[in-house]
Amino acid sequence: MRACRYALEIVAKHPIYLIIYVGFLSLMGLFVTSGLYPPTASDEYESAEIPFAVIDRDQSDLSHSVAAFLAEQGPSVEVPDELQACQDAVATGEVRYLLIVPEGFEESFLKAAREGTASPRLETVFSFESMGATLVDTQVSQYLQLVRAAAALQPAADAEAVVAQAEAASEKTATIREVAAPGEVSGCEAFIFYLQWSAYPLTVAVVVSVGILMGAFNRTDVRRRVAVSPASGLSMGLQKALAGLVVALGVCAVIVGIGLVFFGDAAAALPAGALAFVLGLVLAFLLVPLAIAFLLGQLGCGENVSNTVGNITGMVLTFLGGVWVSTDLMPEVVRTASMFTPVHWLGTGLNAAAVSAPADEVLLCMGVMVLFAAAIFAVALVAGRLRAQTSEAGGNAAAATPR
Repeated sequence: MRACRYALEIVAKHPIYLIIYVGFLSLMGLFVTSGLYPPTASDEYESAEIPFAVIDRDQSDLSHSVAAFLAEQGPSVEVPDELQACQDAVATGEVRYLLIVPEGFEESFLKAAREGTASPRLETVFSFESMGATLVDTQVSQYLQLVRAAAALQPAADAEAVVAQAEAASEKTATIREVAAPGEVSGCEAFIFYLQWSAYPLTVAVVVSVGILMGAFNRTDVRRRVAVSPASGLSMGLQKALAGLVVALGVCAVIVGIGLVFFGDAAAALPAGALAFVLGLVLAFLLVPLAIAFLLGQLGCGENVSNTVGNITGMVLTFLGGVWVSTDLMPEVVRTASMFTPVHWLGTGLNAAAVSAPADEVLLCMGVMVLFAAAIFAVALVAGRLRAQTSEAGGNAAAATPR
């Protein structure tokens, strides 16, 4: 196992790639995922309270009712009925929503409701620091619509009775309950998205690290020592493959482990079977960059080529796979092309596992990714065989090369 140990030592002598491609890109994935799926501090909805003030120039049952309705939305602030005082209260942020009820508003409002004409408008002033005041104003308008409907339905009723009916109607609220679609697992979205994003660091880190490992055995002096060593070609090949697999699994373990640490609650929302499928999909995708790294080694590519191929391949695959931009926003030709990328099948499989889809759908995505890896591996074997016969590699063509 000396060749395997030697290969692992080569990767260990290049820690900068692991730090950047595994550590830095994984942290970037954490920041992006946390921005899209921020942790919820509480499961209960809490309405924001907006400080308000009412300048009541009408002093009627309707104006008192509106003030009482606003009292349920936030704290009341006393503001004198003076232009300067009103401006200062709103400008300093002491009041976020200022409502002015003009004199004769109740009489004009009820008359307009029963005649079917336009209702008189209230004067409102919003603070520039709060968008919540707009919501409060919408709620006041909705409450006045209840009063208008009650007045129209009871033409003979006085203002007190109309207001009482509107207040009773406003107390009735709909029951809100969050439900999930049949078979859907809620709460796991952050972990699933992180794994989709991890397709990029997985591709880059594995291609570069394993590519460097494979490239080290392509050096002329190393090939000569291997040729005269008692180890068979099969043994050397298996040891290199084992070293590459160890590196790839180590990279995958670190990246997935970071996701499990930071998004453990999201991962725990998945059933045990779905979580096993998710991890299996990641391992199946891992074979694709591993096959690409083997191809680069068979072609005799060096460190610079491995870096270039790893970064470009990772960015192209993740973009076409819909990780950075949803494929729904892309042209039809791009959506069609995305189906020929392993990242697309990774995302499809992860989403299928997240909604507890039938196992055959997840296994199909897993099988497609394995086929991608097998195709690249077959090309690598052919390329390595052809290269071994060239004069540069010292094969049969070297004997025919004139000296």
